[in-house]
This record gives sequence, C-alpha cells and structure tokens, in this order.
Amino acid sequence: MADATTIEWTDSTWNAVTGCTKVSPGCDNCYAQTFAERWRGTPGHHFEDGFDLTLRPDALLVPLRWHKPRKIFVNSMSDLFHPDIPDDYIARVFAVMALTPWHTYQVLTKRHGRMRALLTSSDFRLACETAQAALVNDDATSMPRYKREQKTSQWWSDFAKPLPNVWLGVSVEDQKRADLRIPALLHTPAAVRFLSCEPLLGPVWLGDYIWQACRCCQGEGHDEACAPCADGHCESGHVRMLHWVIAGGESGHGARPMHPNWVRSLRDQCAHKHVPFFFKQWGAHAPEADGHERGAVALVDAQGHDCTRSHTGAAHTAVRMRRVGKKTAGRVLDGRPHDAIPTPPL
Repeated sequence: MADATTIEWTDSTWNAVTGCTKVSPGCDNCYAQTFAERWRGTPGHHFEDGFDLTLRPDALLVPLRWHKPRKIFVNSMSDLFHPDIPDDYIARVFAVMALTPWHTYQVLTKRHGRMRALLTSSDFRLACETAQAALVNDDATSMPRYKREQKTSQWWSDFAKPLPNVWLGVSVEDQKRADLRIPALLHTPAAVRFLSCEPLLGPVWLGDYIWQACRCCQGEGHDEACAPCADGHCESGHVRMLHWVIAGGESGHGARPMHPNWVRSLRDQCAHKHVPFFFKQWGAHAPEADGHERGAVALVDAQGHDCTRSHTGAAHTAVRMRRVGKKTAGRVLDGRPHDAIPTPPL
C-alpha cells in the first residue's frame, strides 16, 4: 500500500492482494517478487511470507480514506485476476472501486482469460452488486467523502455497464503475448483499455488491435466519418479500441536491454492512430548514442538477440546499449519525454 509512488503513470498503489506466480518472460525479473522475498521469514513483517499469494482484506477500504481524487494502480504487488484469488474477493475490490467514483483505477493483468470471463459473466455482476450492498451497510462507508458522494453523484452502480472510473489493461512484452492478450482485452467491457509494454522484450506490431471495426462505419474513416467511433462509443456496441499505450525497458538485477526501435515503433503506431503514448523508462540500459560512455555494453539486434559475444544476426540492426542504471538512463526518447494520458470517454 502506498499513499504515493514513484511509478510515473499513476499517483498511488492499492494492494488488496500481494504475491503472484510467473506466467511469461516478462515475469522473469519481477520487481515485486525481488522486493517481497527480501523479507521472507522476518517475523511480523508485511512480507513475512515473501511473495506467496496473500489476500489483504484489511486493505480493501483504504481508497475510501483517500478523499482527494487520484489515479490508483490496483495490485502493483500482484495480479487481481490470479487464479487463486476467489471470485467473491475480486467482486469486493470492484465494489470498492464503484463506491469511490472520485478515483480513477488502473487494473493491469497478465491473466487476460480470467479477466474477460469474469467481466462478461452475469454471476460475477451479481457478486459485485452483493458486495457493494454489503459495503453500503457497513459502518466503514460512513466516511465524509463517501457520504457527500451519496448526495451529489451517481455513487451506486448496477454493474450493467463498465465502471467509468476503472481502466483495464494487459501486460505485453512481445508479439506473442500481444497476440494472446490484446484480443481478450478488446472483448472485455471497459471504459478505458490500455497496454503496458514493459519490460519490452521485442518488437510489437499493434495493427488492427488499435481499432476494431463496428457496424456503423465498417472500420473505415474512424477519425472523420464516424464520430461515435472517434469518441470510443458506438450505439451498435461494436467499437473496440485501445485508449492508451505505456512502454518501457527493464531495470534491476538481470535486466534485459530494449532496442530503441521497438519503443519508437510503438510511439509512431500510436501517433498514427491518435492513441496516447507514455514512455515510462529506458530501464537499466540506455543507447550509447545518447551520450552514455560508461557501463557494460550489450550489442542487441532488432529481434532482441544479444550479439555482444557473437555478431551473428547483428548486422545493421544492432545497437550498443550501455548498462548505466535506471536513474541515469532516464525516460527521454529522441530528445523529449512522452507523457500522454487518455481522457476517459464520457
């Protein structure tokens, strides 16, 4: 739990669950696991059990105590849709998000299948409604900000539509994971859909994932001919789109370098389709061409192969990346930061 965070694209983190298990290459050097495991076996410590999956019901109501609106990254130390988290517990998390409409929640997962299954399920919708009713009857919801919202806002949700203050995203580290996770995200009801391409371990082509065709315009002329599509809304209900892309390299022990062209490609694809793009960090490695002259060198080709010791496959696509550390590497891409954040559809 953190009232503030150093994660550049959010304001706070909220961990109603901690701990997770690895599912893909993007998990190999998990920062959350590295941090939690430092404290395994320390009596009384929050992470006494290390990175074992742990429900934290005492943290469920924390957002109700935050009166000032903020962007909240949900489960920075876990995955809300991990298979070992009970459905009714996830419903309680959604109930809290529904009852705090002054906050914006950013939910990021690698469990795309379970996310889609739950959020398209009538049983899960009922579980959310039940959890919400229980919270409303609980004395904990008598906090001042909540009481004001009851009188001035649509603070109650029947979960028939996506919660307008909940953004859903999937982690995408390479093309294989893009092709697995993005289609599931696009078929999940959400006010805002986003990608976290971090750690970016290979080139990713988004193609038609940025826009999906709808009945009213058949996928043509979204920016001009089809105003509802341009706004991310369509009466036919068949518009599916990505609203935001975050990209970044890997930091910490064992960090793998990110080829500059991978992140440039994502930036350019987003610019072409008018999708907000956020460059989070270079990670532990920065391009030598940016003036970094100290640190171990990794020669990386366009497919992510380390050609440092063998020049096989490097050819003209290889770049020299220096391990300079996250702070020194920074987050400037081609001379400037990229900090775009979406405006949620009304």
